[in-house]
Amino acid sequence: MVQKLFLMILECEKMKKNILSFMIFFLIILSLGNVSVGATNNRDIDDDFLYSSITGYSNFIIEDDIKVNSQFNASWELSINISDQIGSDLLQNSELGLRAQIDIHLGNSDGFIDSNESNLFDQLFHQERNWTNSENGGCCIFDYNPLYSNQGINLITSKVVDGPIDLENTSWGWEETADLIGQTDSRTTRIIDFPRIGAFVEEVPLTIFLPNDWEYKYSAMGEIFSGEPGEFIVNRSEANVASNIRVTISNNQMPNALGYRTSNGAMITMNSNTVYHGDCEDSSLDNNQQWWTLSNNGTLLLTHYGDNLSFISQDYGFEEGDVASIVMYCKDWFDATSTWYENIVIDSISPIWNSVISYINEENEMIILDNNQSISVKSDTSISFNISANDPNSESPVNIKIISNKTPNYIHRGTDNLIFSDVFYQNSDSNGLHLNVSERHKAKLSTSWSINLTVSDDAGNTIFREWEVIVLDGTGPTIIPDLIINNQSISSSNLAREGDLITISLQNSFDDLDSINETFWSLSIDNKEIVNNVSMNQIDKMVLGPFNSGTHVFSIDAYDSSSNHQNLAFGLAISPNFGIDIELINAEIEGKLVEGNTVFFSASMQNNRASPGSGQYCTNSQCGPFVSVPAANSNGPGFFDVELSFELTSSTPVSTFFNWQSEDANEEGQIIVNSEVPIEPYWQKPLQTVILVFLLLSLFVFTVNRLWGIDSQRP
Repeated sequence: MVQKLFLMILECEKMKKNILSFMIFFLIILSLGNVSVGATNNRDIDDDFLYSSITGYSNFIIEDDIKVNSQFNASWELSINISDQIGSDLLQNSELGLRAQIDIHLGNSDGFIDSNESNLFDQLFHQERNWTNSENGGCCIFDYNPLYSNQGINLITSKVVDGPIDLENTSWGWEETADLIGQTDSRTTRIIDFPRIGAFVEEVPLTIFLPNDWEYKYSAMGEIFSGEPGEFIVNRSEANVASNIRVTISNNQMPNALGYRTSNGAMITMNSNTVYHGDCEDSSLDNNQQWWTLSNNGTLLLTHYGDNLSFISQDYGFEEGDVASIVMYCKDWFDATSTWYENIVIDSISPIWNSVISYINEENEMIILDNNQSISVKSDTSISFNISANDPNSESPVNIKIISNKTPNYIHRGTDNLIFSDVFYQNSDSNGLHLNVSERHKAKLSTSWSINLTVSDDAGNTIFREWEVIVLDGTGPTIIPDLIINNQSISSSNLAREGDLITISLQNSFDDLDSINETFWSLSIDNKEIVNNVSMNQIDKMVLGPFNSGTHVFSIDAYDSSSNHQNLAFGLAISPNFGIDIELINAEIEGKLVEGNTVFFSASMQNNRASPGSGQYCTNSQCGPFVSVPAANSNGPGFFDVELSFELTSSTPVSTFFNWQSEDANEEGQIIVNSEVPIEPYWQKPLQTVILVFLLLSLFVFTVNRLWGIDSQRP
């Protein structure tokens, strides 16, 4: 029994060892694949450290011409050196670095790598790196298909150095070459894809060598490509996405030479600069050589290298009517050359122009100005320009342009004829509100504007002319009055009131050019002359008034030394004084003043002063509701009505009156409306009725007697 138990224990131990050996083998097989950068496994490795720790190069060389639907030979070369502190996906825990991976998974975890452990990793790497498919090897894909190496690759490794796992500044790597065979399809523009999955081989530059007459055309990731059109480099480590990097190639096309002249005419001038610019359109990696030639009737006069050409015709012996031949050349990396050219006629004859400059004066007369002299007009005058031009050497249009310093970007343009009008004012150097009072009272110089004319023919022959526009004083002084009460300007919060004395100040006024002391002033109030044609000193700070309540019309006239006149008329509202002054306008009584009747008392009143109030309309013993008493203002009194219904309960005479009060004025009072109105007793009503009936009967009897009685027989 004990023996059987012992055997069972031995069997279990053997099974454990077999299972452990199988698991280790399975993990090694599972981890095999491309030798990948450890950063793809959430390893916190600084990018700068990663790039500086992997060095080397790779080349993809297409050795045969690329033909449609055929095979071609190519070759692959790789040399790479990697810091052994960077982990490998061939083993688990790549975040620990390769040396620690080897010690843990291929060694005895003693913190030291010996030659046996280094050899084990080298053997594992040889097994993994033995590829025949160019895509698996990290090289390339041509026309959507990988290239193949029938004989595999030639691989030489540099083993991991023996020593502690934390040994620094050590590396490993390998070199490999392979002969490849590729297959083309029926397209003419070829596509090459370069894998970007995170493998070590992608961290070194890859140079592509194309066969003769083939060039790089385009890639959406063109920023990571460099080099020449037939020998270009792709820096896959700079690509930020895990996706194939695609590039198109094709047979070399000649560069496209595109030149143009900055002037647009059909001819060029003799004595001004003619400028040409050019572009060579080609592969983005091709830096074309570019140059120009200038010839006259087959004779080469100038060769100039660069992307532009400028010359003055007369400097190279051209004469009127000669033809200049300009040729631009573009030569690419393959020595293919294309050209652009222009033959252009020389024109040395300037255009002819004429102008009519005029304005309308105060008498509505047109004044024609001499265009050989400066232009002098009054401010606010509209000047009309009519300019015509033609080219005696051709029927091409002539461009006319006028600019001025009057305003920024001032410009008028026309072809063969230009007509426009403009008004010229004084500039900001003249007197105005932008200056302080003392400055705006000083004399200023007249404003001067420049008008610049340019007349150009189709060839560029140009004539320049400049006029000076002198703006004379054409407007009267600007009148800005200030009316002052008690050292404060009249305003909505400081009203002028009946009886106030008002001081008039004209200090803010000015003339655009004259000194304020050279101006003259007149003042009238309500058509009554106060002063006439006096200096500023005589009218400024003049005290006016007192004024009655109401609106008074002020009229101020000002003249400058050029007899320019300005008038300002305005109404000044004079408000009533504070307080209440109630005046009865009329009173009415509706109904019979007989005891027992109800009568309606009403009255219209007005408040002649500027304080509001309230009050009640009352009889001897009864008062109506409170009514508002409006304030008077400069437009007139405050009107209001009062009313009261009153039953006459006795024959005692009735008096009506209005009691008022004002909190604003702190006043109260009473206005008698009706005094001692007599009331008839109620018993007089029947007597009056009897008398009325008697009178009516008497009248009836009298009438009948006259018509049919004794009195009717009388002659």
